[in-house]
Amino acid sequence: MLSTSRLTIEPLREDHAEELYEGFLDHATYRFIPGRPPASLEAMRREYREFVAGAPAGSGETWLNWAVRESASGSLVGKLQATRFSDGLLWIGYMFIPSAAGRGLATEAVQWLVVELAGRFPGNAPLASVDIRNGESIRVLQKAGFELMRTEAAEIHGEPSEDFIFQHPAPGAREG
Repeated sequence: MLSTSRLTIEPLREDHAEELYEGFLDHATYRFIPGRPPASLEAMRREYREFVAGAPAGSGETWLNWAVRESASGSLVGKLQATRFSDGLLWIGYMFIPSAAGRGLATEAVQWLVVELAGRFPGNAPLASVDIRNGESIRVLQKAGFELMRTEAAEIHGEPSEDFIFQHPAPGAREG
């Protein structure tokens, strides 16, 4: 099912860029993630076109991407990503517009994603990486049932940093 009590989850399409573009321009959104605001709407459309096309042939990877819509308002509020790499590790990512913060929408979406991935990749425990200073994202993962595994050296925008690596304890899952 591609919905929760408050959200409708849609496979990502190129035209979702038009609805998310303004919300993803806020530089504060990128403070703790490697990306930068989209250079233009067309650049964001190109990026979404690549996501929709999927992983490169022969890479052994699976790319899954969704847009997240708040059901009550009908507005797109974020996106979800999952990548299953050729080594079998399953990593997730999520990004929400600033106006969606503090309402539990990201947590609800990540909880949906965990269930969706358990059905698609039984036995693969999803992993997530978050900058240790990103308290909001850490709370999302914790509320969604992820557990802290370790800390790793990282780099954000050319500056040294540290990431927490979280894993969801899926039954029978392999350790990351």
